[in-house]
Amino acid sequence: MKHLLTILLMAMAGQTLASCSTNDNDGGSAASAQKSIVILFEGDTHCECGGYSRFAGMRDAIGRADTAHVVTVSLGDFMVGGPLGAISKGGYIIDIMRSIGYDVITIGNHEFDYGGENMKRLLGQLGVPVTCANFYDSGADAPVYAPYIVRQYGNRRVAFVGALAPETMLLQQHAFYGEDGQLLYDLHTDDLYKLVQQAVDKARAEGRADCVVLLSHIGEKEALGVSSHKLITATRGIDAVIDSHSHTSVEGDWVQNADGKAIVITQAGARMKHVGKMRIDADGTISTSLIAIDDIAYDNQRVAAVVDSVNREAKAISEKVICTSDYELTVTDADGVSLVEHEETNGGDMVTDAFRIEMDAEIGLQTGNSFVKSIAAGPIKYGDIVTMLPYENSMSVISVSGQQLLDMLVKCTQNTPKNDWHFPQVSGLRFRVHTTTHTVTDVEVLDKAKGTYLPLDSQRTYAVAISSYYKGGGFYNMLKDCPVLRATTLMVRDVVINYLSNTLGGSLGETYRRPQGRIIIED
Repeated sequence: MKHLLTILLMAMAGQTLASCSTNDNDGGSAASAQKSIVILFEGDTHCECGGYSRFAGMRDAIGRADTAHVVTVSLGDFMVGGPLGAISKGGYIIDIMRSIGYDVITIGNHEFDYGGENMKRLLGQLGVPVTCANFYDSGADAPVYAPYIVRQYGNRRVAFVGALAPETMLLQQHAFYGEDGQLLYDLHTDDLYKLVQQAVDKARAEGRADCVVLLSHIGEKEALGVSSHKLITATRGIDAVIDSHSHTSVEGDWVQNADGKAIVITQAGARMKHVGKMRIDADGTISTSLIAIDDIAYDNQRVAAVVDSVNREAKAISEKVICTSDYELTVTDADGVSLVEHEETNGGDMVTDAFRIEMDAEIGLQTGNSFVKSIAAGPIKYGDIVTMLPYENSMSVISVSGQQLLDMLVKCTQNTPKNDWHFPQVSGLRFRVHTTTHTVTDVEVLDKAKGTYLPLDSQRTYAVAISSYYKGGGFYNMLKDCPVLRATTLMVRDVVINYLSNTLGGSLGETYRRPQGRIIIED
């Protein structure tokens, strides 16, 4: 059995990508010194907990084979993205992760969705070392979590350095600023690369690390001019980067650092479709691979039992039927890739109609990145709504001028037909996008009294129903300073549930069988 596991582990290895130095002077037996170090990692799981027992099972199998020191790592964005997260504000996910026993984690932007203090409290219950070099309490001299964590494996010391995307301060603005606008936390956008370099240098000098692995929740979105690739080019001393945040699957890419050394960067995608594997051999050679979760034959029964227990506890809430439909409410394609970030969909139409009608507004708006998963035909349950719209945003009605609406539409469709987080799904509004000239024309607004569309009046203001995310970076912050006509504590999902169950009487009918032609895309 041990021999078969060894062959399996060798077969899973990717190409040789980089190398770490070794330290022959540290302790450890000769046999231990010859073992490789295998780092199993996941990121952006977003409450997709079905793969956790296999993740832990693979860890266990490697440990039983006794061919490698095995390490488990999470790259963040685990608390939000499904019913389990929404019902418990991340608590259920922490219960599951605690049963796994991670070695080290870093944090993602969505850990802040339920507020910074909630995140700190739950991570304290997790009982796992957390690293993040650039997350500070406002005005503090030291980061909230350790800038690096060093672990000894045989005669080698591996340092893990965490880093969080600065755009988190925009995406989760509600958590970073108090009600009176005071700064609560700071990610030091302008000093990110400097802070990471300092952590790496200290890990080498103070932590006596032989190898430094960056745990990055930064990704490749180029938000605020920052990306993990750019971080590599701006620093030295990092041996490998395990990335996340951009939901891309990267088995292994090469980037030259500030010294011209090729550094490997890898990312396991999202929602536990893959487990990432990084192997550091005894001679310091690094290789990476991605393993499809369905190809992992191992299972950790203890973790599986915790997942089952949590699911049973949440089921009574999440299985409540809200509405029925004989067609899908679409926001992604069959592979889970977002459609609402570049085109109108029937799911986007339904949600923004709920905004407009339930909030008694003229227009409903929602950004494409606020949607996560389509809802299949059949009974529409509470859990389906939460999974489609998992983020903790409340509803408001704001006053927006016609000119502001036009400017916002032009800005938020500038990348069409490519995906853009800020692409708008709309209700009470229709328009035409020209992808060659990056212009928007034929903008019309629904006249509620007449039931007809009229040309947008740039001089008048419109009542727009919108989620609180518009204050935290949504729509490129273009509506951030608009006067608030009515603020509520209603969550987005509550407004949609009210619309489906009460206004529509529990049946979608034919209204949303297909997109309604509100957004026309032209080359």
